[in-house]
Amino acid sequence: MHHEPQRPAGVCCTGRVTANAAVSTGLIRLDLELEMPAEFLPGQFAMLNPQPGSAAFVFNRPFSIYGIDGQAVSFLYRIVGRGTAAMGELVGEDRVGFMGPLGRPFPVREDDRPALLLGGGVGLPPVAAWLERWGRDGDLACFGARDGGDAPWQLLDARWGVSVDEVAGVPENRTAFHGRVTALGADRVAGVKGPGLVLACGPVPLLKAARDLARDIAWECWLSLEEHMGCGYGVCKGCVVPVRVDGPDDRTWRNATCCDEGPVFAAADIAWERYALPPVPEPGPGTMEAKP
Repeated sequence: MHHEPQRPAGVCCTGRVTANAAVSTGLIRLDLELEMPAEFLPGQFAMLNPQPGSAAFVFNRPFSIYGIDGQAVSFLYRIVGRGTAAMGELVGEDRVGFMGPLGRPFPVREDDRPALLLGGGVGLPPVAAWLERWGRDGDLACFGARDGGDAPWQLLDARWGVSVDEVAGVPENRTAFHGRVTALGADRVAGVKGPGLVLACGPVPLLKAARDLARDIAWECWLSLEEHMGCGYGVCKGCVVPVRVDGPDDRTWRNATCCDEGPVFAAADIAWERYALPPVPEPGPGTMEAKP
């Protein structure tokens, strides 16, 4: 088991854009210089908002932290809507509101068990940051991309295996596994003996597959969830995730705020029969029994 690490103190300040450039056909790296230094633990995130006024979002946007070094902080994102499209327009010297680090991080490494890290798309930052901070010989890291052009090869050193849905655009000096990233992960841990640790971040199908893989090989599993967040600190309740609580059967659950109680959860704590379904009211007073 792992203890809950003490979270670094958060800061609320403005960051100056130092770089905002594509690192693949789909992923963009944003680098900021903050007004003050900050610290973070792998798995934490920050809420960002372009400034000033007319360019600002009504709500901040959550972005997983790729790295922090003093006042320098970096993120990876993909343009998927109006908010990230606005982020894509940022240029050098533009200002961005920064609030973070926020959220529950991945567990701190406390033993010699090997780790399997699985990241898909914008799910790379949390697991890459963990590998950079806590990684050891014997750890296995896997990144899943749509195709070779979608993989940020310059950010993936020799420790990383890469899987692709379509074999196209893979550089001549690199190789890629054709299939799901969890299939690549299963292949890489096939000869590993003893218990280990699975850490994953990505879309829900990847998270469920990571859970299944960890269960099949009897490894502990922690997942960083990609949920829509409005406030970032547990007030608006817009990012709730169903988690298990002590009760008479495995359908006993409650709503946990992903931004504050997560975004990292133990896979065993998630009420999977409720997760990623249309929202339902939390059970009322006197019972925690979820209706079938």
